[in-house]
Amino acid sequence: MTGSTAIVTVITVPLVGAVAALLTGRRGAAAVGLLTSALGVLAAFGLAAQVLASGMQRVVVGGWDVPLGIELRADGLATAMLLMTAVIGAGISVYAWRYFGAADHHDQHDRHVHPVGPSGSGSTQWLFWPVWLLAWGALNALYLSGDLFNLYVTLELLGLAAVALVALAGAGAAAAALRYLLFALLGSMLYILGVELLYAAHQTLDLLQLRERLQPGVSVWLAAALMSTGLLVKTAIFPLHFWLPPAHGSAPAPVSAALSALVVKAGFYLLARLWLDLFGGLPSASVAPLLLGALGAGAVLWGGVQALRQTRLKAMIAYSTVAQLGYLMIALPLAAGVTDGAMHAAVLLAASHAAAKASMFMCAGSLLAAYGHDRIDALTGFGTRLPITATAFALAAISLVGLPPTGGFVGKFALVEAAVRADAWWAVAVVLLGSLLSAAFLFHALSRAFVEAPADTASARVARAPQLAALALALVAVALVAAGEPLRHLLAVGGVQ
Repeated sequence: MTGSTAIVTVITVPLVGAVAALLTGRRGAAAVGLLTSALGVLAAFGLAAQVLASGMQRVVVGGWDVPLGIELRADGLATAMLLMTAVIGAGISVYAWRYFGAADHHDQHDRHVHPVGPSGSGSTQWLFWPVWLLAWGALNALYLSGDLFNLYVTLELLGLAAVALVALAGAGAAAAALRYLLFALLGSMLYILGVELLYAAHQTLDLLQLRERLQPGVSVWLAAALMSTGLLVKTAIFPLHFWLPPAHGSAPAPVSAALSALVVKAGFYLLARLWLDLFGGLPSASVAPLLLGALGAGAVLWGGVQALRQTRLKAMIAYSTVAQLGYLMIALPLAAGVTDGAMHAAVLLAASHAAAKASMFMCAGSLLAAYGHDRIDALTGFGTRLPITATAFALAAISLVGLPPTGGFVGKFALVEAAVRADAWWAVAVVLLGSLLSAAFLFHALSRAFVEAPADTASARVARAPQLAALALALVAVALVAAGEPLRHLLAVGGVQ
């Protein structure tokens, strides 16, 4: 497979799968989704092999060269994000197969096993598959896009798909979905206004050409401010995060996993592209990354405190996402200052968070199915009743806190190391304090596993397959401890360190 073929395949596989899942309907959507997920993983690894062997890969869409046409590019950073999406997305798909379709796949010899999710019989839950695969395809296209307008289109597709996924929870999630939609549209409007300003001044939207032509001026700085603000809204960076906890907390478990693990990473990726690539060469361009780093520090602390105050598990995990996104923002001013290892740390933290947080939302779904609620203090004894879920939750928590031997530990260690090199002791303090807060709220929830439950506590049995999917992603978060050097080699394609 050539590099250009691999790029096209990575985008078309999930999009074709989305159409096929829609056409096959309720009976065949899950099977199409699982097959598409497997092909998506193979396509992503095939592209990664090409990038490592031959460097950056490019393909011109429709035969028109830039600036008239669209060029797709796969460098090390884009490829790393594609791999993260493929692996975590496959795990989410396996979990969703049981969550949404358990009534059809239920063990006929054990009617007392809880299916984990809604039955889906006579409902529209099967629509998860075409919408989820559309979101996956939009993510892949976003990471490979080489011009600002194409980034806008893919960002819009991703946002609309994400809102539709939240709405799958039914009337109870309508308010959260509507709020998500309004803020997604606000972020998109601000972003496209900035894009229009840049095009009016420079007559191109291609990132490489635009960087060569970019000249400091009022229109450029206004465009940068508008685009960055729009992305901050869509990424739910503190203090623009208030739409995220209701949306992630009220969505079905696989949807929460997808949103928290993957969808919010798109905004971070674009902010990194803007301030490390496009605007990085402008005079005083380091001021904006410093502001982003300050917002990241606020997110780590505020998100951690709010997570500590929550009484429900899914809300706690959602606020934890607000905090974890802060670490990625802290890496941006370090990377903008050409501190070696800063982006390596950010990408490793993003991947570790994606695996651990997806696993944790899956665990929350299993606990909700078993106990009928997600009140933290009432989830007593789940270590005995759901040992697989308890193990997965413990491994995911260890990675999010940043304890060895996990990918979260390696990522936080690399971030602290980069901060020390840059004499950014404020970042070191925030990372350490944020880790303590994470330990406080995560281990409080985990401690419920070892508390003996009252004899009259109701609990249903939960199917094993979704628990194993959560455990698999938790093990991925642990296994990322060995991904440091391979990731460094991958990020070197394109000059990201």
